[in-house]
Order: sequence, then structure tokens, then C-alpha cells
Amino acid sequence: SIVPYYQEVARRIGKDTMQFWLDSLQYGNHSIGKSIDSFWLNNTIKLTPDEQLGIMKRLFFNQLPFQKRTHEIVKRMMLRESNANYQLSYKTGLTYNEKGDQLGWVVGWIEENKHPYFFVLNMEAPSNISLVDTRISLLKKILSNQGFFEGKR
Repeated sequence: SIVPYYQEVARRIGKDTMQFWLDSLQYGNHSIGKSIDSFWLNNTIKLTPDEQLGIMKRLFFNQLPFQKRTHEIVKRMMLRESNANYQLSYKTGLTYNEKGDQLGWVVGWIEENKHPYFFVLNMEAPSNISLVDTRISLLKKILSNQGFFEGKR
């Protein structure tokens, strides 16, 4: 993720179009607030883990109101690991809550034997603890403990 890139894309999309799509997708509380290029960073938009899970499932099964090509591009961008046993796809996020604590996300799926298993990991930690690497490390430990990465699920 390159935040300045996404911020520029959001500015080019514009507030009205962005609001249309947040409403159409029923994405979180649909709130952009005053700043089109940071609503996902400054805790303006609020999402539940269930809402994140729903978006991941709809993306995977090409059920979002976008062209199939768009779904496929986003899914390729999310693919982080691929081998004979599994494919792991995810998107991370990091922001701060009103108290100044970090909120870290990892959302996506792991595929084994052509079957997707969806996940949402949401973490909260004080600002002096780095969640950047911890999110992925914890996700992989959880998935491993559930029997993933061996191609047997």
C-alpha cells in the first residue's frame, strides 16, 4: 500500500463519486467527512469486521457492482503468496482511533484445493507498539494453527 497514491486516486475520483460508491456498496458508515483523501486514515469511516468480511466474499465471487475485469485486477493486487499448496491474498490497513491507539487490519482469504477460506483480523494496540509486521505474523500463526499452508484443507 502506498498511501500517497491512494490519496491521489481519491482526489481524482472526487467526493460525490466516492460517496456514491460508498453508499452503493453499503460500506461501513458511508462517511467521508471533510477530507476526500484521508477518510480511511483518520477514523472517519467506520467498519465492522463483519462488513469487511462481506466485502471480501463479494470481491472473491465477483459480486460487487464492478466489471469482472476490475474484480480480477484487485484480486491480483491482493495476492501475496502463491505455491502448490495455497494462495494467500490480503489487504492491510492501519489507522488510529480517537484515543490515539493503533487499529490494524488484515482482510482477505486463503485458498487451498480451490476452496477459499475468508478472514478478517482486527487489532488494537498502543501507538508505541508497531503493528506493521505484527499483523501478518499473527495472521500466519492463526492460519497455521488452523491447519493451513499444507495444502490439506
